[in-house]
Amino acid sequence: MWLGTHKKRRQRVRQQLEKEVGSWRTRLTAQLLSWRVAAGAVLVAAVVGAALMGEGALPFSIGQRTSQPVHARVDFEVPDSAQTAADRQAARASTPSYYSLNAEALSFGRIRADLMRVYQAAAASETFDAFHEVLAETGWPVDPRVYQTLHALAGEEGHEYLQKLVDALPLESEYVVGDLLGEPREPKSTERIIRLEIPVEGETVQPLDIPHTQLVLQGNDRARRGSARQVARQIPLPELASIIEAIVYAAFADQPTVVFNRDRTLEEMHKAEIATPIATTPYEAGDVLIGSDMIIEQTALELLQAEHTAYQHFLQSSAPTAAAARRSRWLQLAGTVTLIALLTIGVVVYTTQHLGRVFAVRSRTLTFMMLIASCVLAARLLYFNWPEIPELVYAPCLLAAGILVIVYPRRFATGVMSIVAVIVTVTVHGDVMFLIVLFAGLAAAGHELAEIRSRTKLISTGVKTAMAMTLVSLASGLADGHAQEEFIQHSLWAGGSALGAAFILSGILPFIERIFRVATSLTLLEWRDPTRPLLQLLAREAPGTYNHSLVVGTLAEAACESIGTNGLLAQVGALYHDIGKIPKADYFAENQGGQISRHENLAPTMSLLIILGHVKDGAEMAKEYRLPGVLHQFIEEHHGTTVVRYFHHVASEKQPQIASGKHDRKVSEAEFRYAGPKPRIRESAVLMMADGVEGAVRALAEPTPGRIESVVHQVVTDRLADGQFDDCDITLRELHSVEESLVKSLCAIYNGRVAYPKSQKDAQTQEPENERRAQRMSI
Repeated sequence: MWLGTHKKRRQRVRQQLEKEVGSWRTRLTAQLLSWRVAAGAVLVAAVVGAALMGEGALPFSIGQRTSQPVHARVDFEVPDSAQTAADRQAARASTPSYYSLNAEALSFGRIRADLMRVYQAAAASETFDAFHEVLAETGWPVDPRVYQTLHALAGEEGHEYLQKLVDALPLESEYVVGDLLGEPREPKSTERIIRLEIPVEGETVQPLDIPHTQLVLQGNDRARRGSARQVARQIPLPELASIIEAIVYAAFADQPTVVFNRDRTLEEMHKAEIATPIATTPYEAGDVLIGSDMIIEQTALELLQAEHTAYQHFLQSSAPTAAAARRSRWLQLAGTVTLIALLTIGVVVYTTQHLGRVFAVRSRTLTFMMLIASCVLAARLLYFNWPEIPELVYAPCLLAAGILVIVYPRRFATGVMSIVAVIVTVTVHGDVMFLIVLFAGLAAAGHELAEIRSRTKLISTGVKTAMAMTLVSLASGLADGHAQEEFIQHSLWAGGSALGAAFILSGILPFIERIFRVATSLTLLEWRDPTRPLLQLLAREAPGTYNHSLVVGTLAEAACESIGTNGLLAQVGALYHDIGKIPKADYFAENQGGQISRHENLAPTMSLLIILGHVKDGAEMAKEYRLPGVLHQFIEEHHGTTVVRYFHHVASEKQPQIASGKHDRKVSEAEFRYAGPKPRIRESAVLMMADGVEGAVRALAEPTPGRIESVVHQVVTDRLADGQFDDCDITLRELHSVEESLVKSLCAIYNGRVAYPKSQKDAQTQEPENERRAQRMSI
């Protein structure tokens, strides 16, 4: 029996444990699959993706200052453009000048003509004196031996013999050139030779390198004469050597035997240039490519780009050390991703703890996530395209901060942007000074954008933020020891980014209000204008309600300011909270004046439908007149789920009574409650209290300070006990402050008057009337 009891007990314990574990798993699964977790995961993925965009690209640009030395990660070679140009210039210079035989000079045209002239003169002259007289003008050296030899060759055979002698002259072996220094080529040849191309067979040529020492310059008279003498010595008639020397000398002076071939030379120079390999400068892993605190110029950027390209190829290679490098790179990337993901999770957690309503509506969640991710993405793109101006990154951060301050509470916006600022700093590889300047801009913008009541507020905020960031940037530049010109330039860029963000924010402000469904003080001031069509319609169709709304707005504004919340929002919300009474204005006490109430002939349930309907009608009119979304909640929440006391009392009194005098059925308060919702913000809760106490105090016959204080305390206590403030974060201390403010404002409005004496009968009949009036006025 004891064993059976023990087994049953163990079985119950096991079932209880299984049940608890199962419920724990269910709760955990529900939390993991919740919208908040899914939204947070999407935000983390979006921010990480934006932060890592273009991660593999070169993170340097011209004009950027390095914060630390940059070392080579792999061995690589970088093309040396200056050395390559020098090598190619040397290759062009080392190409010898190409020459060709001067066919005209080697055709013996002038030499044969001059020699035939001498021959004909000798053949025609009978005496030497006649011969000498004919050739005296030429200046050639003629003597009797020349005359005798040529005169003896007179005749056809002698003429042919002489021609053969001339044709046999070795002119090709004498390389007479023009001005070597004046060759039309650049650069000049550094070789001490020329390359003579001699035709061999057909179009085939044979190159022949001729040293400069074997060349005969036309401008060198002595060398030209020696060359002519060398040619003349080769003739078998020594008597004619002198005259032939003179003729050849004159011919060499007229035309060189070899001429410069410009096209051929330039062609060979180009081939030599192309054949010259690109010069490179080798670097080893660990070498310092650029030092710290240096400005990157074009040459340094090319060096860094070459190292980056070599490193990327190295990572893709199959080298043994490449695997370790890839592992190290992935670990570095994993560290960056983890850090950014943790910071983004911090944004999600901070938002959950301090403003959980962001995740209550999915559209609101998506806009919040898009704002954060867009800020990081814009910062990354700006840094990726203009890394030499990192101050441009400040603009999207300040723009996002301005939007958050406008849309959400300032403390929450400052906290979120502080974390986002760290994410952006990690994303753009910024240092501590970068983060300090960014924090200064965020603090200045958050402080100045607490309330926007004029169109110049955003511009003045931009100016003040720019001044703050410029000052902090100047101080950080001095602290880092940067050059004066440089840190002044970066400070101006920081201030310019703040101004740019302010102008952009000013332009997109209407779209921000529409997307996030908020209204700035500037917009609220526009809707507070009495000339607004809806307010004019309210004043015309329901003057009592309009006056009531004005008074409630005054009460709500003062009460909100006493607890540090938005008094302008509460005041404008009060102006429109009862616009639903316009279609049936005569059914509400403040518009009836001294007339008999229209509800006297209606059943309580019918009257209830009319009273409850003004909330629904007001919401529809708000959509029709396109009221800002933030004002809609004042129309829907100013009664919360309170009970329509007057008609609930009337309905209870009309129930049939039984013999004991009690009513046959007790009417449930749930049937006479507004549909809600309850106030969700403090301004709406204050409006509920102001609306209730204004009607109750106005119904008092003698609103003395004591009675006003009693009525206000009773209304506030009833709302609190009824749970109307359960959905907003108003505290008891704030409720007490609101109560004091309402009493003070109502006493100022309903100031004391002289009490006139009245009969006891009037007093007795007045009290019930006052109670009924107060109940009707509090509807």
